[in-house]
Amino acid sequence: MNRREFLYSLAAIPLLSSCKSETSDYKFSGQFVGPDIASGHRIRGNDFPQHSNTKKIKVAIIGAGVSGLSAGWNLHHNGLTDYRIFELENTIGGNARSGKNQVSAYPWGAHYLPIPNENALLLKTFLAESGAIVANYDSAKPTYNDRFLCFTPEERLYINGTWQEGLTPSAGVSKNEKAELKRFEDLIATFKQAKGRDGKYAFTIPIANCSTDPEYLVLDGLSIADYLKQQGFTSTALHWYVNYACRDDYGTQHQQISAWAGIHYFASRRGMADNADEDQVLTWPEGNAWLSNKLAEPQFANIETQALAYSIFSERYHVCIDVFSTINQSTTRWLADQVIFASPLHVLPHVLKDKQEDLIAAAQKTPHAPWMVANLSINGWPEQTESVGLAWDNVFYDSPSLGYVSARHQNLDRYVENNVITYYQPMAMNDESSARRMLKDTSWQQWANKIVGDLSKPHPNIASHIENIDIFRWAHAMTYPYTGFLSAQQRTIFNQPHGRIQFAHTDVAGISIFEEAFEQGVRASNHILEVKT
Repeated sequence: MNRREFLYSLAAIPLLSSCKSETSDYKFSGQFVGPDIASGHRIRGNDFPQHSNTKKIKVAIIGAGVSGLSAGWNLHHNGLTDYRIFELENTIGGNARSGKNQVSAYPWGAHYLPIPNENALLLKTFLAESGAIVANYDSAKPTYNDRFLCFTPEERLYINGTWQEGLTPSAGVSKNEKAELKRFEDLIATFKQAKGRDGKYAFTIPIANCSTDPEYLVLDGLSIADYLKQQGFTSTALHWYVNYACRDDYGTQHQQISAWAGIHYFASRRGMADNADEDQVLTWPEGNAWLSNKLAEPQFANIETQALAYSIFSERYHVCIDVFSTINQSTTRWLADQVIFASPLHVLPHVLKDKQEDLIAAAQKTPHAPWMVANLSINGWPEQTESVGLAWDNVFYDSPSLGYVSARHQNLDRYVENNVITYYQPMAMNDESSARRMLKDTSWQQWANKIVGDLSKPHPNIASHIENIDIFRWAHAMTYPYTGFLSAQQRTIFNQPHGRIQFAHTDVAGISIFEEAFEQGVRASNHILEVKT
């Protein structure tokens, strides 16, 4: 099997835990899809067979999300090939995974990458190797592949009964509110260029490169909602806009998000391109699964899927990892010189057998926002007379959802009747347990009713055009930068080496974006490379 066949086979395997739809008043079909919950929850009971064989490896990587794949990619890039990535699911990518039907590929999670900042040289190296950058990857303004730069129209917002271009509210917004929005825009422009007394940008990517000047770190001590009020921002439209941004990148309300992180969302990006505007993004029909598959391509032989690492403990000369194969129902014990734990931190207390109470306690305090994502197969498009046509990102003002993205947008033949749209809804509640319970207890039909009801506001006849709705429930989708997250023990402790075990995940960064996942994988693998040299 070659690389292309391997990656295709991963994309073709259906996700586990499917649950067929209930009886519905609608004519369309659908089901729940999602992770292998049964195998994942099995670690709580530690009910696994004893290992039947033992193998040695220099580096074991737990998790084939973007962080784990980036760690492996960097090791491979530097000539260390004696490593193995263990992934519970039957597909790779973590939050950057995708599906595909007869109409199009489509994302199940992350779906775009903003143009990287100038100093992100290794990330730009990867993008050049993958074909996303076609020239001058090491310059301030690389040339990006035109096919991957988001086509216009990029964004639109449904507000006050009409569609407008862009996501900053304007249609039907009062003069005073527009003035506040402009004042906020000017404030962000100032923050974007601000540097601390250490000479570093106050806000940049990755977070590790940000200034540690107390003048800016103090912003982490209050929420972005409270910060706006302190600065005299009272506009409903502005608070909606900032709240939307927090729900979009962080999965929860702006009342819960650090003011530092809220500003970081707007002020940290300053990437440039020779053939695109500064605020342009890269996107693909399958979303960031395109990136995760490219990361995996040179190292496909090192990746083992349907492999649950359920026990990790240190011995004098190595780390023991017991890995259960859900395919043949057997356990292999791997003896690794070094381990990179690239799985979400809520898993750690169940698998780390070393008595490290500080790590366990920190992992238990790491929050995770649940999400619901649905992919809808559309036969025909309900409206043909809208003043602002279908965009890549289509957002609804004052909705619990984030709207939807169009999978066919990047296709040269996207002006066809059939399409797939990906609908996103963060379960943005103050209590995560309640949010997860609601996510679990809401039936497929109830979710379908909610989705159709929301879509029907801008698209009154949408129900008659839907052929299928599949729903993915992310119970622990992503961490978020709560007030005080920068100095919290549960973040700082995992950014340090712990003997033979390194931690690499966006949980460690505190912000769940592709660039931070890539950085975490590279950081952890670089530590191992330094140890080896």
